[in-house]
Amino acid sequence: MAVTTDKAEKKFTGTHMLLWLFGFFGVMFIANGFFVYYARTSWPGVVEESPYQASQNYNKTLAEAAAQNERDWHMQLALKRSQQKAFLVIDAKDKDGQPLTDLTINATVGRQVTEEFDHVLTLSPSGDGIYQGEIGMLDPGRWRVEFEALQQGQKLFQTHEIIALK
Repeated sequence: MAVTTDKAEKKFTGTHMLLWLFGFFGVMFIANGFFVYYARTSWPGVVEESPYQASQNYNKTLAEAAAQNERDWHMQLALKRSQQKAFLVIDAKDKDGQPLTDLTINATVGRQVTEEFDHVLTLSPSGDGIYQGEIGMLDPGRWRVEFEALQQGQKLFQTHEIIALK
């Protein structure tokens, strides 16, 4: 006895192909839209406000770096936590190990990949070449610290470091 089925055979038509194409590319456009949105809202991508101006000052930047190396200042920095607050502490010494007491230190503390959590502060001297500033609440993790030390309004030291806060 033969078994017969009354199912009609489905054909793949041009309409099916068109629907598959629209579906495939629709998913791709939606995914790309999400990627573009999150890329544009997460980091502005600006490393230098005026790259042309920075390139014109390149030799001056090299001279400042050489002068900084000749000074041989030692700056030890640390992020410290006290209850609910975090502090940036910098220990500034000259090449002979003597404390540097007449500096103005400006710092920016933030995450490496976004400027959203940046904290800009001026550190206060607390004696013996120790400078500190209160940042406020900081989550644990890796933080970018950029600071410059000025003496009588002239920038004499600058650095960028990554520090882990536990």
